[in-house]
Amino acid sequence: MILLAQRKLRFLAAGLLALAASTWGMPTETMAATASTTPMWATQLDFDNHGTAWSQASFAALHAKGLTTAEINLPWTTIEPAKGTFSFTELDQELANAAAAGMRLIPIFWYSGWAGSPASWVTSHEITSTGATANWPAWWDPSAEPAYLDYVTTTVKHIANQSGYGGSVLDYGFLDAQWDFQGGATGWAQADIDQFHTGYLPKTYGSVAAFNAKYATAYTSFGQVPAATPGQPLAAVYQQFRVWSVQTVYGQLASAARAATSGTPLYFYYGGHIGNAVNYANIPDLFMSIAKQYGVVIIVDSAQATGLALTYSSLARAYGVQIAQEWTAPNDSTQLAAQAVQWLSNYGMALPQGAGEDFFIHDGTQKDVVGYPIYTSWLPTLRGLSGAYPQQPVAVYIDFSRAYGNASGGDLGAPENTITSLWNGYQAGFAVVTSQEVNTGVVSLSKYRAVLPLNGVDANLTAYKAAGGTLLTANSQLAQYAPAYATLADSGVLQVVPVVAGNRTSAAVTLADISSATAYNNVITLSTSGLGLVAGTYHVVDSHGAAVPQKVVAGGVCAAANVSPASLTQWSVAPGAAPAGTPIPSACPH
Repeated sequence: MILLAQRKLRFLAAGLLALAASTWGMPTETMAATASTTPMWATQLDFDNHGTAWSQASFAALHAKGLTTAEINLPWTTIEPAKGTFSFTELDQELANAAAAGMRLIPIFWYSGWAGSPASWVTSHEITSTGATANWPAWWDPSAEPAYLDYVTTTVKHIANQSGYGGSVLDYGFLDAQWDFQGGATGWAQADIDQFHTGYLPKTYGSVAAFNAKYATAYTSFGQVPAATPGQPLAAVYQQFRVWSVQTVYGQLASAARAATSGTPLYFYYGGHIGNAVNYANIPDLFMSIAKQYGVVIIVDSAQATGLALTYSSLARAYGVQIAQEWTAPNDSTQLAAQAVQWLSNYGMALPQGAGEDFFIHDGTQKDVVGYPIYTSWLPTLRGLSGAYPQQPVAVYIDFSRAYGNASGGDLGAPENTITSLWNGYQAGFAVVTSQEVNTGVVSLSKYRAVLPLNGVDANLTAYKAAGGTLLTANSQLAQYAPAYATLADSGVLQVVPVVAGNRTSAAVTLADISSATAYNNVITLSTSGLGLVAGTYHVVDSHGAAVPQKVVAGGVCAAANVSPASLTQWSVAPGAAPAGTPIPSACPH
């Protein structure tokens, strides 16, 4: 799995509850979300075509493939070549060309990391915990930070009413990875430390005396509190400041952009993986809570990673936030087709919160040759999906407290990998719950019949067990409390992602062979209770409505599948018995 949003790197030009409640610099009221919820069927583009605005014909070619939207990477220095001086000529032309072709554009705002961002007149630099200098501006640079907010809001105001405008992606820090520096952490620039002393500490603790009482220290001013690095005393305090910084600035961005346009979409990227949370402070719940407040859609980077897609889909349902999914092509070209297939099949996991798909990046390279046709050919199927991924009253639980500075919290090395392995061997609709969801009251563990800890037992789980909840100790125990909706003869080759109709009398089932070389030619047993269908008799048909070879078995239907390597197939589970004469697979139970 990709540790960071590597798909962008290859294109570069050069106290926990108190923290969760802190919204300094953000409005205290919840802003009504009035933005459009139309899914984006998108690809991402560079800002222009080698210095020339993308033409109407180029957008028409995308539209002819079924796409509705294109994301373009805005170069800050091109849009604002001098501080306070803006040049929108090329951007306006592209918006007009897109509109004429029936497309909409979603500009991507970068604080840093893409060619042309930051602006050439921004000169500060981030610093790592070890004193190394990064290439991007300090997070809290007193000139660059407000200038970036002004750049975003000025641009959005200018383009929001143009017919080719389809919303904006709001990013900060380095690309969409917040505090990243080559897999490590930044946040120790002098401007950051100044904000820590003059902004965060007074707002959070009120007085030095209160701080001393909490941490058994004897400082006479907030300026004496060290900007501690990992492993030092008070490192948790500085980590909480870094988390607060992400929460605050993304809240400011969303608030300002939403004030400029109440009726068009806004987006956040979730870059990197869950295991980056300590270094980057890219904590899913932070983005979910802000997205909920301001009507922002989250685009999940590297959505071919099944554990990441499952986690974000589960959180999206809990928070009531929409998510789109983006493909990050692998470095290994032999895996391009298989991972494109996996990404597309994962989309059903997001429903009913699905907000479309994004292909990164349409640039004519090998991933275009292999992945783009798979994407565009599957678009009609994606656009036809309606319903919800089945959810059982069982959860796996991730303790996120380490990302908030709790050194004794659960290890966040790679919990999404654990989720992927679990789901591959047991394809069921379990929920993924985080400690932060429970801490802030978004989710109550009491709703679950059983909970499986992924990285240790914290106070929330202890309380759940004390109240009579079932705390599992092994992955194998999950099946006792939530039936799998699909049982496979061979694991690791095929994944099954169902979308169940609202009346629970039918389901669309995506079969994805995620192997680059091995076909799946065997049976699949679909469980009606695992799918959450109402009791009754069901049969399985293919994408043309023809019954596949099958047999009714206890609790469901056993059906034969023949799926080629790195390919997608669509089935439907329909009410009633299979037509007379439907073949019975010999591999089904007798």
